[in-house]
Amino acid sequence: MTNTKAKIGIVGLGLIGGSIEKCLTNTCKYEILTVSASQGRQHKLEDLKDCDLVFLCGPQGVIYKQLEEIASLQAQPESEFFQNTIITDVGSTKQKICERAEELGLKNFVGGHPMAGTEEQGYDASFPELFGGCTWVLTEQSARTRLLEELIIIDLGAGNIEIIDPVTHDKAVAAISHVPLVLSIGLGNLLSEVPQAKKFIGPGFKGMARLAKGNQTLGKEIITANRGNIKEVWKIYRNYVDSFLDIAGDNLIEEIEEVKTVLQ
Repeated sequence: MTNTKAKIGIVGLGLIGGSIEKCLTNTCKYEILTVSASQGRQHKLEDLKDCDLVFLCGPQGVIYKQLEEIASLQAQPESEFFQNTIITDVGSTKQKICERAEELGLKNFVGGHPMAGTEEQGYDASFPELFGGCTWVLTEQSARTRLLEELIIIDLGAGNIEIIDPVTHDKAVAAISHVPLVLSIGLGNLLSEVPQAKKFIGPGFKGMARLAKGNQTLGKEIITANRGNIKEVWKIYRNYVDSFLDIAGDNLIEEIEEVKTVLQ
């Protein structure tokens, strides 16, 4: 009997890759091949050559090298590597990764970014419900992304897919993810300047400083890759805060109420 299951490759089994694997394994709909040195998986990247879909889930610096390896395999004479494979990633920034894929001539690459995660890291922290209800960004929507979209919504349980170009994506995540990361780190460092405050830390501060306790390698890559957008958004934020602190009386109440409306 012919195996008609779609073949899915997952490279990197940290929080995101591990959660994808656990979720898709539970569905029993796909043949899953995984590449992970940390988890002792036997497959190599080249073993995924005839997969229908491959997720690159490692650190962004590693993803660049994997794209180069895939391009090298595809360039071999009479190569059959990844000829019918949609390759996607889960990196927190999209512009540089998509530009690198284009430079390498990888026409089967589609940038992706699930807006999901925790402050934990590694395979042991992964769980199949991680993507439930989340927004999943893709840089393209076309006939060839149909399997990817169905898998994201139906099997991984994402709430919706947003199609957005890489430049706009990186500006947006600077505002809703990367500046909050920088703020979280700054709040943590603030305690060294006001050490007596540590005695009174409550859930509000802990919630706002949570991101600083996350994956340091990922944090470094995010700030390095999206530094320009982070600085631009930070200027906007700083100007707003400076203006906000000069507001007094009932105008301050109105400003706070207006912000609540924006956040609804």
